[in-house]
Amino acid sequence: MIFDRLLTRRNGVRTDDKIKVEVIAALNNFDPLHATKPQIGVEVVNGAVTLNGVVRGGGQRGMAERLAATIEGVTTVHNYLLDDPTIEGAIARALAANPQTQISTTTVRIKSYNGMVTLFGPVSSEIKKLTAEEVTRTIPGVIKVVNRLTVISNGKSH
Repeated sequence: MIFDRLLTRRNGVRTDDKIKVEVIAALNNFDPLHATKPQIGVEVVNGAVTLNGVVRGGGQRGMAERLAATIEGVTTVHNYLLDDPTIEGAIARALAANPQTQISTTTVRIKSYNGMVTLFGPVSSEIKKLTAEEVTRTIPGVIKVVNRLTVISNGKSH
């Protein structure tokens, strides 16, 4: 009980630790976020909240920011959350632009779920397959890559 009061206020101001606990609770109690289990990092310094991680979509990104802003003692919210569609788009552009891959999303599919990316589809060589995975790993927000690309040469899968 005494510890809780110390955690809550110092010189009449809510502590960063208490704000962080309440922001995390608000995010975890919001069903659309809770259901997809995103990995959201929360840091608080002098009442300024910073959100990092990956969420499913832009709506969740905005809602996380709004939820954090409602907590008493929050002075500002820095939202550095990324969303899966943004990550997928960045990967597609990087694969198309890379001279070793030049992979088109008309043949290769990219699926991100909270930053865990799976690559699907045919490529013409093992080099393209491996390079596509390497390029994907460099994209901000990518946590893990599952490479399910299939090497097709002369119409045969390897």
